[in-house]
Amino acid sequence: MLRSLFSRKSPRKETRLRHVLYLGSLVERQAEAFYRHLAQQAYDKDVKELYLSLSKDEAKHFSFLNNILSGWKPLPATKEDLEAMDAGARLRNLFSSPPSPDATVEEVTEYAMNAEKKMVIFYLDFKNEFVYEWKKIKLWKMIEEEKSHVKKLSDMLSSLHERRLIAE
Repeated sequence: MLRSLFSRKSPRKETRLRHVLYLGSLVERQAEAFYRHLAQQAYDKDVKELYLSLSKDEAKHFSFLNNILSGWKPLPATKEDLEAMDAGARLRNLFSSPPSPDATVEEVTEYAMNAEKKMVIFYLDFKNEFVYEWKKIKLWKMIEEEKSHVKKLSDMLSSLHERRLIAE
């Protein structure tokens, strides 16, 4: 067990690392599907390529977390575990609603950038809880990838704004 990773508002004082990893895997799977869908909808070649690249990275993140989880003996989450995970996810707004289907590419990109920032903070909170150094290193690489996603999305957002200003 480890200290609550979410905040003093968490209903439990401790949360199991496996349940935090499971929550992370859910977010990564959701992000993979989100980016894949955006890539299918994108008309701009650069935007499409970025979203496809991000989707592939999120699939790698899901696999990393899932591989760790599959190596552990199954341990069902208790009601308290689920409440702690739910409280943490809500506190961090990890599962916020995506923009509406009629949102602009800028709005969708900004939403994605903010979601990536949340995941950087989420992973930083528990990277030191891993016992094995190789897992810490792998998670750190994942955090760095999430940071690079923020940068790529930020750069794309700037480019989209510049293009819009030039067009006007």
